[in-house]
Amino acid sequence: MALIYLFRLFLFPVNKKQVLLLGANGLVGSNVLSELLKSDLVGNVTVVVRKPLAISNSKLIQVVTDFSDWSTLDALTTDDVLFCCIGTTRKKTPDLVQYKAIDYGITMEVARRAKQLGCQQIHLISSVGANAKSSNFYLKIKGETEEGIQSLGFKTCLIYRPSMLIGARSESRPGEKIGQILTPVFDFFTFGGNYHSIRATTLAQSMVRNATQAPATSRILFYKDFL
Repeated sequence: MALIYLFRLFLFPVNKKQVLLLGANGLVGSNVLSELLKSDLVGNVTVVVRKPLAISNSKLIQVVTDFSDWSTLDALTTDDVLFCCIGTTRKKTPDLVQYKAIDYGITMEVARRAKQLGCQQIHLISSVGANAKSSNFYLKIKGETEEGIQSLGFKTCLIYRPSMLIGARSESRPGEKIGQILTPVFDFFTFGGNYHSIRATTLAQSMVRNATQAPATSRILFYKDFL
């Protein structure tokens, strides 16, 4: 089988996707990175991070920045796909202005630069219930970010709206841990609807699969679309 696979690659060489990833330290972003690095359909993976990742891989390129100086992003080159998985919490960032500067501001700045460099695809992690007119600050920012990204005109724009994310985070989130404990009961009453929980690994696999195999399209995706 291995010989057949190599023979097919020789006859039909794969045009590997060059990828830019924002938020590689987070729960979803770290799983997306893992899927990208092991995919035969992906070439170089550039990550924009505050601190260097303790990962060694020939496909991995790290751009380290604290986002206070946008000129540090001048090192970015043309990529085919942008994954935006960045996000913060009210506990880490209680100041609402700073919160928006991270969730909305950084996402939009990197997306604009990627689009100017010729990026064709964007995959954005949002949240179920996202709405720019919401009275809930978190959902309002998510909704505004969605609208901002959609306005940039990417050929493919996929927005992922998960509910509770299941997986091990590098940081402690007590409230989320309690939510994960109660998730089986909550899921029973959602009947596989939009508010059903999803494993971060499953979501990441869906995102990478869409980026490497799905036709160009723009839509908002929910729980059943991730499976």
